[in-house]
Amino acid sequence: MQGDIVVTAQRRSERVQDVGISIATYSGDDLKDQGVTLSTDVAKFTPGVTVSGTLGGQGLQFSIRGVTQSDFNDAIEAPVAVYIDDAYVSSQQGQGMALFDIQRVEALKGPQGTLFGRNATGGLVHFVVNQPVLGETSGYVDATYGRFNKTVLEGAINLPLGQVVALRASGFWTRNDSIWNNVFPAGLAPGAPINLGPVGVSPAGEDLGDEDTVAGRLQLLWEPSAAWRVRLTGSAFRQNLSESPWGLTAQIPVLDAQNRVVNGIYASPTETRAAIDANGNNFFNPAVLPFQGFMFSPNNDGHRVPGANFFGYVPVDIDDRLMSKDFAKSDLNRFRAYNGALHVDGSLGAVDLASVTSYFKYKKHFLLDGEASPFNAFLFGTKSDTDTFSQELRLSGSSGGFTWVTGAYYLSIEANVAQGLLGPRGSALALIFGMPLTGVDPLSVFELKTQSASVFGQVSWEFVPRWTIVVGGRLIREHQEYQFDSFASANIDDYSVDIGPPLFPIQPSFTDKRTDWLWAGKAQLEFRPNDGLMLYAGVNRGVKGGSYNGKLFDGTPPLAPENIPYEPEVLLSFEGGFKLTGFGGRYTLNGTVYHYDYTDYQSFVFADISGFVRNQKARTTGAELEASLRVGDGLRLSASGAITDAEVKDLEVAPGVPRDTRPTYTPKYSASGRVSYTVPGRIAGGELQFGGVITYQSNFYHNARNFDGDLFPERTVVDLNTNWEMESGLRLAAYLKNVFDKRYRTVGLDLATACGCNLEAYGEPRTWGVTIGYRF
Repeated sequence: MQGDIVVTAQRRSERVQDVGISIATYSGDDLKDQGVTLSTDVAKFTPGVTVSGTLGGQGLQFSIRGVTQSDFNDAIEAPVAVYIDDAYVSSQQGQGMALFDIQRVEALKGPQGTLFGRNATGGLVHFVVNQPVLGETSGYVDATYGRFNKTVLEGAINLPLGQVVALRASGFWTRNDSIWNNVFPAGLAPGAPINLGPVGVSPAGEDLGDEDTVAGRLQLLWEPSAAWRVRLTGSAFRQNLSESPWGLTAQIPVLDAQNRVVNGIYASPTETRAAIDANGNNFFNPAVLPFQGFMFSPNNDGHRVPGANFFGYVPVDIDDRLMSKDFAKSDLNRFRAYNGALHVDGSLGAVDLASVTSYFKYKKHFLLDGEASPFNAFLFGTKSDTDTFSQELRLSGSSGGFTWVTGAYYLSIEANVAQGLLGPRGSALALIFGMPLTGVDPLSVFELKTQSASVFGQVSWEFVPRWTIVVGGRLIREHQEYQFDSFASANIDDYSVDIGPPLFPIQPSFTDKRTDWLWAGKAQLEFRPNDGLMLYAGVNRGVKGGSYNGKLFDGTPPLAPENIPYEPEVLLSFEGGFKLTGFGGRYTLNGTVYHYDYTDYQSFVFADISGFVRNQKARTTGAELEASLRVGDGLRLSASGAITDAEVKDLEVAPGVPRDTRPTYTPKYSASGRVSYTVPGRIAGGELQFGGVITYQSNFYHNARNFDGDLFPERTVVDLNTNWEMESGLRLAAYLKNVFDKRYRTVGLDLATACGCNLEAYGEPRTWGVTIGYRF
């Protein structure tokens, strides 16, 4: 039950029902039973928590209560912090890690900057791993096979090395064949070209959705005495994916009387207007919308093919898992992550010490078809190399009614990124640059160095019986150095981001450095009228560091120098709630209401073929309710729901056109329900369990401008699972995810002015898997 789970949300072990924070927790076994192998799948079960992202869903990040970041710049940190084994994951791409040998997951909602740092304004998600155990030889191995030839192998072994040393090794491998069938060049109108030169990309038209991921973790534990514990860890993660599996919907830009794009709508199957002017008529003007110059108009009258994008492509049926793309390889995109860490925990008498030293290295190389169609228009590519070092030192203790923690933290990040719209051979973009035979890679290349140092402390004081006050704060000094260059590089390989000698400059270079002082704080009052009820109310101040825009070349004017840096965002949170635990822990009921007031909210606005972050005013008001119930010894029920009413103030959706909008990837309503039933008695010598999960999200926008064509519809998804564990250690399990085979959209890009289309990625179709495992 929820009330029995122990968490470390306040840097000490406590029952989750005793912590005055809205927390969702999941055990590693629960997630495994449901076939969860990716970290961001946790959001599916957690109302108020969603995922944002890009790269056809291959790059996902957590969003909590409307606190989101959809900038695909690999140098940018997310406003929801992710920790694995007490170490901060700075890479947004790194948030989508493989889940294996996990003890539990904690999702903390609301600002957590006092104890977890400057980039936890929305909250944080902490993945707690299974650690070595002294004097015990144990382990497990699981093998899963499922739809699309999905194969998963996972295992771990714990070995004692004498009386005070233990080793734990764990590993994970998963692969699957293509999910999306590429029927290139189906859907392209007769007479519409594929390439604008004698050659195009090769190979072309491969199926998509393939994955091959390997991960491993090694931990060495030394306990020289009962008071001291030293743990050395190392891990590696290798992910090979297909080209990003974007789908496409035809879209129509809508312009006002001043030729400003003020909306976009889905194109019906009979729609022929290239764009819509202020009077509702066809608008065709390549001087205003340059990519209309490549539009395939069958009658040469400035109208598109009915229901098509600019280039004469009518999208094939995604319900049949079909795509039609020229630029597509089943084995293309690469991500690598490496980590080493040293954990030291000890007792200094009345004071406990904890030290975490961590190093991460991330390497990424991703490409995608820029307009996701048979036509060779342009690509997007990104290549990054990021190094992160962190050191945290904490002291904690308790005496009487006081419990306290204090410490210092240092973080260093060096991110080197090259990204851009790429023009392969025969593409429209290569023709624009006059290089259709060879192609060209127009790049934005930047380096961002960040150094952050902070001191923090928090005290909890039961000043009278049953009344507790919690006060904490963090002072942060952050220094950044940024170098931006933009140039064209020779295209050597269509399926690579080619960083060669500059052929010619594109955008002005920009160099800057700055130092900011930031602070986060917390004040909360808690009242426990009896042993089963806690009431709490408090105010939190969270802060996310500022950063820099790295706008792509998209044919529009470059950013003015003053618009390249953007300011830190500050979130002031007012929250109150309760946690009720029934007799014997048979039921729990938790609720919370909150209001966020933002200063300099970092809103990423994507328009044309690029985007940049702007600082805005914003506010969010919401409520959450969750309940769990144990009926008898075998039936467990839980349900939770969230209402998130969020608004960004006066966002400029077009020059001189401000509007109040909703943050991206923020459904107003979300809910989930879970049921688990254990059959009484032993079934063939084992314990048999059945489970199911239903999740719901209302509609949400994938673009900050909130155009009509950027609204994704609501979705309801059902998953089922069963698990049979025998006393001998043998385990058999099965899962069925997305039972009704829903096609639901997950992430998107508004490219209505570039291709008369939006890119849209979809969640996995119906999948099943069966597992055989053994524990010893």
